[in-house]
Amino acid sequence: MNLRDFRIGWRLLVKEPAYSAVVVLGLAVGIAVCFLLLGFVRHSFSYDEHVPERERVVQLQERWNLALLGNDWGTTASLPARDAALASGQKVLATAFLDRGVNVRAGGRALAFGVALVDPDFEKIFAPRVLAGDLHAALTRPEALALTADTALKVFGRVDVVGRTLQGDGQTYVVAAVVANPPAATTLPYEALAGTGGVILPPDARRFAGVAWGFSPGRVYLKLLPGADAGAVLDALRRGLRASPLVQRDYAQQVAALGGRDLIDYRLQPIADVYLAPDLNDLFAPHGNRHGVIGLGAVAVLVLLLAATNYVNLATVRTLARQREIAVRKVLGASAPAVARQFLAESVLVCLLATVLGLLLAWLLLPVFADLVQRKLDGMFNVVSLAATLALGVLLGLAAGAYPTWSALRVRATAALAGRGSSETARGLWIRRTLTALQFGVAIGLTATTLAVAWQTRYASTLDPGFDTAPLLMFPAANDMRDPRTRALRDAIARLPGVAGVAVSHLPFSVGHNIVTLRRAGGTATDINLYAVSPEFFDVYGVKPVAGRLFALAFDKFGDEDRVVINAAAARQLGFPTPRDAVGQMVTNTAGDNRPKRIVGVAPDLRQRSARDGQQPSVFFLNDRVGGFTVRCSGNVDDVRRAIEALWPRYFPNEPVDVVRMPTLITDIFYADDLRLARLLAAASAIATAIAAFGIYVLAAYSVRRREREIVLRKLYGAGPAAIATLVAREFAALVGAGAVLGLPFAWVAIQRWLGAFTERAPIGAWTLVAALLVAGVVALVSTLRHALAAVRIRPASALRE
Repeated sequence: MNLRDFRIGWRLLVKEPAYSAVVVLGLAVGIAVCFLLLGFVRHSFSYDEHVPERERVVQLQERWNLALLGNDWGTTASLPARDAALASGQKVLATAFLDRGVNVRAGGRALAFGVALVDPDFEKIFAPRVLAGDLHAALTRPEALALTADTALKVFGRVDVVGRTLQGDGQTYVVAAVVANPPAATTLPYEALAGTGGVILPPDARRFAGVAWGFSPGRVYLKLLPGADAGAVLDALRRGLRASPLVQRDYAQQVAALGGRDLIDYRLQPIADVYLAPDLNDLFAPHGNRHGVIGLGAVAVLVLLLAATNYVNLATVRTLARQREIAVRKVLGASAPAVARQFLAESVLVCLLATVLGLLLAWLLLPVFADLVQRKLDGMFNVVSLAATLALGVLLGLAAGAYPTWSALRVRATAALAGRGSSETARGLWIRRTLTALQFGVAIGLTATTLAVAWQTRYASTLDPGFDTAPLLMFPAANDMRDPRTRALRDAIARLPGVAGVAVSHLPFSVGHNIVTLRRAGGTATDINLYAVSPEFFDVYGVKPVAGRLFALAFDKFGDEDRVVINAAAARQLGFPTPRDAVGQMVTNTAGDNRPKRIVGVAPDLRQRSARDGQQPSVFFLNDRVGGFTVRCSGNVDDVRRAIEALWPRYFPNEPVDVVRMPTLITDIFYADDLRLARLLAAASAIATAIAAFGIYVLAAYSVRRREREIVLRKLYGAGPAAIATLVAREFAALVGAGAVLGLPFAWVAIQRWLGAFTERAPIGAWTLVAALLVAGVVALVSTLRHALAAVRIRPASALRE
């Protein structure tokens, strides 16, 4: 190909603006979608690439061998495990990474940002870039912290803020350093850094975390220096665990029943594999689904192939229409290589124009796409990715132009000039029919999968939790109920118009390891989820007892540690024949406080986990170390929310508050990723269906033109409009059916694999497959209707004269 070939191609494109706009825009949409999705895939596989000597850095992960906690690994680890790794005799560096929130007042505004509490070795392991100040001082001085550049701008409106102070809740913080923002693709995001020995972590919490094996306040990272033995580090962890009070005293009975297995398994997960590790279960740490990411990559390639297939169909039809032009070129002496160069140059030019337009579309859609996947993707448009995309455009042009070029080379000049060569070969026609069937197969498969994901997500997010969530608002207090301000806030909210009740508790939708081991008299110890609540909890949630009574303000108060409420699942697990049999019985906590506690009542099985988990046995006890507010509204929920937000600064002027509806909270905690996947699949399905519709539209136009004389002869022999329309529709119904045969089996397998993670599934059956097929049928009908009507209106005299 030379410059002259491209000039001729450009003149031809300008000469046919409608055709040019259609093919360029269609390819551009496919390229934009492919660029965004593959960019997201690349982002997902690039996590923590910035870490120096990344191959030596590992995350310490734990897995409890208790049936109640499942068999997944967690990203959190206890601080004594960190200390055991440092005392192993191996050459290692170690740091904790404890996510905490800080509420401050700056410039008359109450602000909140996240602080990562780390050890001094953090600086050696991760080497954050220091923009100003002394990072070591920020990590070792109790009142000091380091802000990222973005946080400094957010708080002070400028970056040079070393030495400035922030006023917190009874504490003044000093900015000792400013560091660069961590990259978007990191499993260690932070807005500020401070030391684990600083004032942000209360002294009693720091002392407890430092000695409590099994208590996991955050993450732990190690760097294995040259000569370090990972196996020896793990051996040291196991020895420390086995000698700890957790194993020797608190969980001795559970350990005895494990048959030689440790209570907690440990592993050193390379940091490069943390983000996409398939067996991690941590809703509050950055994590991606490897299979989902790879699936999105496959969808990106499919969308691009569909767009390219559409272009091949269009270019082939256009080549058939240009047979006389091609014949004249050959008669005038154009060689086969010259004809091939011309057609390939046209194809490459179209694809390059589409690539540039596709990149522009991707750039315009990037903010929407980033919001959809909830990831920062600012680095997607770099020199390497742009160059690779342009190179892909050239390759796509060569590949997509191959078949139209081959069709042009097969044109026989004598037949074309005599008017006998305007038809496509049977083989070529079947190739294009096959491509159209593939388009519909992909569209049908994506549509069926999208419907299943969306339906299951809707079903799971609207499962009845055992109480009415609509009138409930939730928000965390700055401190627990031991703080007089928190108690005063509770009383003030209870007096607000439209408030029917206020309760304080642990987060009722637990995803953590809040486990207590209970034993009834004469029974065996069993692990049960533990929730601390206030006396008003069950009244505010509107829960009625299955047996006995539940906590109530008239009978109970904080400090009543001699009584508990269990749910029906816990009654069964403790061995009571019926919930009524459990009422009045005594249970003992075998780990810690072993004073007997009386079961005053049995609550129904509230749904406190996602639909991926089954019903969990739970025990509720009264404790004032809770700060999660639940407000029941008797009036307008939004009015109550605004009233709470207006009341909050009187009690906590240095802290912001975020009051949310409970249904929103449930969805955000458990199903946000599923909703994002459903939206991504829906967008891909819509694009794939549109491409398939356009492909069958083009094929229908060519088919009617190719079979024009056959249609006329049928009319002359008495065929009516219905027979002619059926003749045209039958061909395309077969293509949709072929697409269904190709796409539905793959969709069925994908749906079943995705549903396999849920213990509670929507009654999906095969309706999503049938619905996807119906959608494809309607799209095909609408796309071919115009040409079917055109076939019915063909005048025999005009067609035969041509």
